[in-house]
Amino acid sequence: MCGIVALLPRYDRLGEAVAADHVLGSLTWDLASPEAVGTVTVAGASELLTDAHRRAEKALALLSAPATLGLLAADPALQGEAITALDRIQRWLDGWDAVLDGQAQGSPEEVEAAQAQAVAVRDLLWMLRNDRLAAARRMRELGFGDNAEAKLAVSYLSVDSVLDAIDRLEVRGRDSAGVQLWVGLDDADRKTMDTLAPASDPKFRSGAVEMVGDGVVFVYKRAAILGSLGDNVAHLRASIAADERLATALRLPSARISVLAHSRWASVGRISEANAHPVNSVAGDTELPYSAAVLNGDIDNHVELRRNHNIVTDEITTDAKLIPVMYSAALRRTMDPGEALTACVAQFHGSMAIGVQDDAGHLTLAQKGSGQGLYVGLADWCYLVASEVYGLVALTDRYLRVDGSATDGGVVVVLDGDNAGTLEGITEVTSAGVAAPERVQTAEITTRDVARGDFDHYLVKEIAGAPRSFRRSLRGRIAEVDGLLQVSVGESGLPAAIREDIARGRFREVVLVGQGTAAVACQGIAEVIRPHLPGLAVRAVPATELSATDLPQDMSGILLIAVSQSGTTTDTNRAVDLVVRRGAAAVAIVNRRDSDLAHKTHGVLYTSDGRDVEMAVASTKAFYSQVATGVLLGLQIARAWGKLRPEIENDLLVGLLEMPAHLTAVQGLTDQVAAASAEMAAYPSWAVVGSGPNRVAAAEVRIKLSELCYRTVSTDALEDKKHIDLSAEAMIIVCAAGTPPQQVRDMAKEIEIYAAHKNAPVVIADEGVDIAWAAQHVIRVPRAHPALAWLLSTAVGHLISYHSARAIDELALPLRQALTLLEERVDQGAAHFTDVAELAEPVEEFLAEVATGRTRGVLSPEATLSLANVLLSLRGLNAGLPMRADELGEPLDYVRDQLTAAVEELTRSIDSVKHQAKTVTVGTSRDDNDLLENPLTQALVAAGSDVNLLTYPVLLALRAHAPLVGEVTGAVRYRVDRAGDESTIRVLAKSGEVADTPSRADNGTRLTGSKRYAVDARMIQLVRGRTDDRLVLMVPEQVGAHVSGLTLLHVALVPAASAAALTNALQTSGTRLAEIDAAVTETEATFDPAMLEQVPVEKVLVGSVGEVAGALLAR
Repeated sequence: MCGIVALLPRYDRLGEAVAADHVLGSLTWDLASPEAVGTVTVAGASELLTDAHRRAEKALALLSAPATLGLLAADPALQGEAITALDRIQRWLDGWDAVLDGQAQGSPEEVEAAQAQAVAVRDLLWMLRNDRLAAARRMRELGFGDNAEAKLAVSYLSVDSVLDAIDRLEVRGRDSAGVQLWVGLDDADRKTMDTLAPASDPKFRSGAVEMVGDGVVFVYKRAAILGSLGDNVAHLRASIAADERLATALRLPSARISVLAHSRWASVGRISEANAHPVNSVAGDTELPYSAAVLNGDIDNHVELRRNHNIVTDEITTDAKLIPVMYSAALRRTMDPGEALTACVAQFHGSMAIGVQDDAGHLTLAQKGSGQGLYVGLADWCYLVASEVYGLVALTDRYLRVDGSATDGGVVVVLDGDNAGTLEGITEVTSAGVAAPERVQTAEITTRDVARGDFDHYLVKEIAGAPRSFRRSLRGRIAEVDGLLQVSVGESGLPAAIREDIARGRFREVVLVGQGTAAVACQGIAEVIRPHLPGLAVRAVPATELSATDLPQDMSGILLIAVSQSGTTTDTNRAVDLVVRRGAAAVAIVNRRDSDLAHKTHGVLYTSDGRDVEMAVASTKAFYSQVATGVLLGLQIARAWGKLRPEIENDLLVGLLEMPAHLTAVQGLTDQVAAASAEMAAYPSWAVVGSGPNRVAAAEVRIKLSELCYRTVSTDALEDKKHIDLSAEAMIIVCAAGTPPQQVRDMAKEIEIYAAHKNAPVVIADEGVDIAWAAQHVIRVPRAHPALAWLLSTAVGHLISYHSARAIDELALPLRQALTLLEERVDQGAAHFTDVAELAEPVEEFLAEVATGRTRGVLSPEATLSLANVLLSLRGLNAGLPMRADELGEPLDYVRDQLTAAVEELTRSIDSVKHQAKTVTVGTSRDDNDLLENPLTQALVAAGSDVNLLTYPVLLALRAHAPLVGEVTGAVRYRVDRAGDESTIRVLAKSGEVADTPSRADNGTRLTGSKRYAVDARMIQLVRGRTDDRLVLMVPEQVGAHVSGLTLLHVALVPAASAAALTNALQTSGTRLAEIDAAVTETEATFDPAMLEQVPVEKVLVGSVGEVAGALLAR
């Protein structure tokens, strides 16, 4: 998990010079407060918000120009006045936002529309203050000074924008960071720089200055095992601000800057400034064109490539070092940046994103595989490149994705600074269509969504935001009628047609689907609404389970509720497609407006404000808002069903309205939660239990404990625990909020049994329950509505999960201190145990902690023994040990390896997850769902075939051939009978263009020729008939080990197809691809499957192997 950021500006789009009063005028508005308006309607609020949005957009356009930001950077007083003006507008918006919480009069649809407008205005105000005015302040701190020259503003704004983006990307890795500033100069200005003291460094560490052909390169780096998010960028900013040589260079008349930066989570090479990216092409005595590069991901074959290319860089061991060295060698041969990087990427194995620079005016990018992202932001005055979309949004919401996952060789593009910000400046070396106008996307987030504020982690910020998300999910959906509260979900959420179908009894079942945390939210919603829907079955299932079952063709009796945070979860969307296609009605509960899911269903309800982004991988606040929205929808369904008692509805709605205050109160229990969480690491086994609705809380808490603490956690019914694994002596979290009074004493007895068997219960119970719990930690929560109280068990569980992960991570602090000290001493020349004897103190401190048992559940015995061996070696007491450290290779490499291994066992990154750089961590994409949904299988069903009799290899081959078939023109279905060694076939049905065509098998005949081959091979065969010249696809059906049927689809092929599609079809249906390979390599050194797309599809699939080889060789 690393982060790439680069910026390539142009200096001919500075914006018009403006005066200070013009800037202030853009932020001075005539504002009507709610109090001044009097009777408030939502429609009236919408009108005012629309006007505010127009004004804010105009102001943002003005303050986005480098010339305007230069004016602000040079004038701190002007910055202060602008902030004061924005504060006034923000207070005005907060007033109207409060109106939407319940004072305004309007329909749910009007409230939803006004809420969307308020979000948009809030986004713009945030950008004005935090992306524009803050940038001006930071530019001044970097050294811009009182000079308001627009050209200089571009340079300093470029530097600041990259550092700002890296700061946000640090959440994906922060053990080191680096930034390279390439200042392009003409010959005269370059001579000026030549007179300054040189600072070349073969290791390319912080402070290095390299004179290059078109200017001068400055690099700033920091490597820090210890530290917090933000520390590295703060260090880089201070280094840049203090560098007088850089200030001199940027003020030279011809100066033009470009920036390349990286934040690293080391996977190859030790944590040091030399290994921090960017790394350059300097390697030994070899003279190469100068270049520098950054890398996300890993080059899996880097050791082999180092050996093959004789690349020796003793101090620089990161695999990224290969890139500039190999690139520069290729550039010397080709003189073309795109071709040079393409040649390199072809040799690299693995999933990666790469940025390379060899002059001040261009940037070359590559992306290969599916694990790493790379995006090109299109701002008016620059290209801003980042490995995450949220790295771009401070400058622009328009971007292109550099995606090479569809091709084996990846994709390479070159950006030209003279045309920065435009599609014309993007040159594609490969033909992936990256820069096509229709590929330009608009970001749906702003930096407001990804701002961590004063919180240590995004996760705890999002937990703190849960009450607000819950409250906003209720906006405009609860009304008071005749003194009682009544649910009021609008037409867009539950359309009138569905309400009518509910009332007339169309539906037999309400099914809730989601994945992961959303699936648990579905369980919670079902628990709450089931009692209010008598006569209707209500169930919650994971989306993957629903889509994996053999679904009936008629599902019109089902009302589906699909729950998703993003609206893009493949599993959930797939399930919706399958069920809606079979006649079900569907409503979505989703956080993102205009998401894929929102367009697949008949109704949609947005959670929170419809754009409540979560940055942490572990989802928390979305869970609460999903439940709130789902309960409202369930009550609206119950009203349409006609069996909801008004007083019960009122009580439940009151409970919903009280929940935000209860959730806020739970967050005041941090000290109690942290004390309990600190003991989790001492227990090898963990469990979460609950009864009734608290089973849902247990399921959700288990997910968060597992995600954050990297543990397998069991979950059971509270009363069942004693029958399952009571002897595990586990830490057991007991979710008991809202337990009915008559069950409390029985529950207390169960907990006494836990404790008697040396388990350690942590009880989450209601305030005021006067009972002695057999637990050291009892966390008491406010009393809530009995149907909703389990949400408070969940809230405490989320906090326990966070603080447990944090406590585990903090156990590694002495080892991180030891690693930091080790790297400092290695940089100073240390090579032996005696050179780093001082490391013994933090290692001994850690082992003393281990001896108390505090790490028993989270640190392996192997790690403990290895650290003991390290300690003895540092003390000079390792003689006679069974495994002497000095016999295991370089002494300090051994120390580093053992310290690193122990730190990795204890590291809990909290906002991301382990192995995220290598794997997709959320959800399961059921890739094989379309095995039964493609045009060929549908044609088989239409012909009367039973797709359940098609084997998996046959289905795979059909799916692979489907893109190559333009049309199915007819079908003949045969029955196959076997008698001894002989088989016969008989026509069962004909359709399409062959419906009236006679066949020798109409009355039965021997199975011979190509049909017999298809049956014997048990695989599809594409052949052209020798007598009728028709192209047919033969598809065998199999019962057990015997082929029972054969269907011939008469098809027309598409004229041309991609190499990937052709290769897939050939690979899934037999050995034809290998035969073509063999035929080509009879005379050629290699066979490149990419050449197949140059040959007509029919020749590739049906022509003789010799014909295909000849066609390829002729090209």
